[in-house]
Amino acid sequence: MSGPVADFLCNICSHYSRGVPLPQVENRECPTCRNCGSSLRMRSLMHLLSMELFGRALAVPEFPVDKSVVGVGLSDWERYSHWLERSFTYTNTFYHREPRLDITRPDPALAGRFTFLIASDVFEHIPVEGLRAAFANAHDLLADDGFMLFTVPFRGDGETVEHFPNLHDFTIEESGGARTLVNTTADGKREVFRDLVFHGGDGSTLEMRRFSRRGLRREFAAAGFGSVRMRADHYPLFGILWPDADDVPVVARKSRVPRQPVRRMKWRLRRALGIL
Repeated sequence: MSGPVADFLCNICSHYSRGVPLPQVENRECPTCRNCGSSLRMRSLMHLLSMELFGRALAVPEFPVDKSVVGVGLSDWERYSHWLERSFTYTNTFYHREPRLDITRPDPALAGRFTFLIASDVFEHIPVEGLRAAFANAHDLLADDGFMLFTVPFRGDGETVEHFPNLHDFTIEESGGARTLVNTTADGKREVFRDLVFHGGDGSTLEMRRFSRRGLRREFAAAGFGSVRMRADHYPLFGILWPDADDVPVVARKSRVPRQPVRRMKWRLRRALGIL
């Protein structure tokens, strides 16, 4: 007997997928849109961006053009990044190629520039010595009413677990198809780690830690964010169905006072004038 299925409209490509097994739709990483391959994580990020900017659920191709909105992505998915480039003053950046942005050492001239910043499954790969700076820099890059959309795999209980707490001078070596991390600590001790976890199968995406909910809140607070919300939103029309409260997206605002009401008024005014 077949199990439960879901029909949904992908809010990234506007394709309607029918009969998708529900366990797949509820899987954070499973590519379930039968057109663009979007996952629950990707659809959720764009849903939250729509809610934070416009106060309503819009598919990404329906986002109004508003170049006063300035955004930046850290290695964002290209299937939605090109739509964001169309609608906003938005740049998708990368660590290893141009346009380049190292969140642990950004250009100071960028401080206070951005309405939103998207960091989706990035911070679990940042070496421990740069992690605190990464959170603080994300905060500083935002305008006073700006926000960050943030995802990492995390667990609901316990503390954040650093896989390599003394990481300092390290290399990743490969032998017989297996990768090993060899680290020399700050005080000269040699450490060897096996059973490494890579995301995407690339050595540059080594998992450095498993965050916890408590640990995340502590990092955001230390960076100065005024509001942090874990968002397990359910929006079945867009195939957004979170089975639990772990690994869900986070909306972190620089200020406790959001800009959202202003944008709602702007949206309503445009509709009233027939601009949209």
